[in-house]
Amino acid sequence: MKINQIIMTALLGFIINVASAQDFSADLKYVSDYFYRGIAKSEEAIQSSIALNTEAAGLNISAGAFTSQSVNAGADSYQFTLGASKSFANDLVSLYGGLNHFEDVDGEAIFEFSLSTSLNVLLNPTLNIFRSFEDELFTWELGANHKFDLGFSNLCVHASYGESEITEALEVDYYNVGALASKSISDNADLLLGADFIDSDSIDQEWVFSTGISINF
Repeated sequence: MKINQIIMTALLGFIINVASAQDFSADLKYVSDYFYRGIAKSEEAIQSSIALNTEAAGLNISAGAFTSQSVNAGADSYQFTLGASKSFANDLVSLYGGLNHFEDVDGEAIFEFSLSTSLNVLLNPTLNIFRSFEDELFTWELGANHKFDLGFSNLCVHASYGESEITEALEVDYYNVGALASKSISDNADLLLGADFIDSDSIDQEWVFSTGISINF
């Protein structure tokens, strides 16, 4: 746990140091349920996140912080990410490498190295691979999405499938299909409304609804 605390402090320090980054966004939303890799974390929750991006040495450097605060039953959670990405072949292929720290308050922590590759083609396919440092457990996710301009709003439909090793003896398969509508209310702010259908080996099929606001600078 001490190592996790050191890592978390380092990530927080980096986020503070790049607060003047070229791109900054923040979200605040309500969700009817919260699931992480097919595992139920809480029922109703209030979630907030910040994301920072800047350019350095030809790379896109990104950092993020996320928290989910349970309204009813379940655990509070938080997550920190830090990584770098680069595009190739006229932005056709993008590669990302980084660190991911996820922890339930008073619960188990996961510290992982992550690799991602995505293609700038129809459905924007993405492959994410995670490997935990302490337990050497793997997670992989395959995702796709497509955006529509409806005139009065924007709509992004998405789907993902993944397999996650919870322990050496337990593996969870999960998938998610959903849509997120966004409506601009100012030059920097959007209203969000989402619906996701989630299923996994560890839960019954569940619909999750969300609403919130996103701010970009």
